[in-house]
Amino acid sequence: MFIKIITSSILLTLSIIGTYILFGLVYNLIERKNIRYINYTFGTTGILLTGIVGVSIHELSHYIMCKIFAHKVQEVKLFTPEGFKEDGTLGYVSHTYNRKSIYQNIGNFFIGIAPMVLGTVFLSLCLKVLLPEIYTELILLIKEFITYSSNNNIQGIFVVIKEAIFIFLGMFLSLDNLFNIRFWIFIFLMCSISSHMSLSKADLKNSSTGLICIFTTSIVVSAISLIFKLNVSSLGDILLSYNVYVSCLLFVGLAFALLTMCISYLFYKIKRG
Repeated sequence: MFIKIITSSILLTLSIIGTYILFGLVYNLIERKNIRYINYTFGTTGILLTGIVGVSIHELSHYIMCKIFAHKVQEVKLFTPEGFKEDGTLGYVSHTYNRKSIYQNIGNFFIGIAPMVLGTVFLSLCLKVLLPEIYTELILLIKEFITYSSNNNIQGIFVVIKEAIFIFLGMFLSLDNLFNIRFWIFIFLMCSISSHMSLSKADLKNSSTGLICIFTTSIVVSAISLIFKLNVSSLGDILLSYNVYVSCLLFVGLAFALLTMCISYLFYKIKRG
């Protein structure tokens, strides 16, 4: 019984936060390379220029999630270029919480990963406002992705991903976009936000306390369901739908991050000759 509870708890925890962890690792890898290319090509100026929007959105994401999980925000610095010169810090959100509250403890995890999630939301809003035609095409593809994922149609999923790649390539190869000021504004915003979406050491440390609480809660839920032999099939369906939607959201953010890395890599190669 004990082994079943622990196994079920691990699976339940991974169902809730596994997608975030997987995407978070990839985001961090891409951002490290992206920052390296930007720093080599444009120096500190490049980091600060992208940070005006990117870091502000990063810290705003923490702030919004603090409010959602009822944490008390003590101080907010959305963008502090002077801090970068002193200790490399461009912004921060200082907050406290009730350690006896399960809800607020779980909130630590989502507050930590907020830039990855809400950064993608901000990018999507930018796309909707500045390039609505492309946004509409992307939304249709996401709906197809959700349908194929729910039906476990792997071939269909790859077809959707391929179509999404063509949409992004078409966005950059379109002559109309090259002479469209909204397109260049979006490129700047995309590069700024996606360059600062990954999680800092402080974010990861903050998330770990929430992760422990999520796992502990999973143990309680698993124990109750096994002891009382509850039917949890509906919970499995909910978690599947939840993971599909989260994957779609983070995949869009990942696409933007990859595009930004490709752009910064191109400038990096040009400078190196």
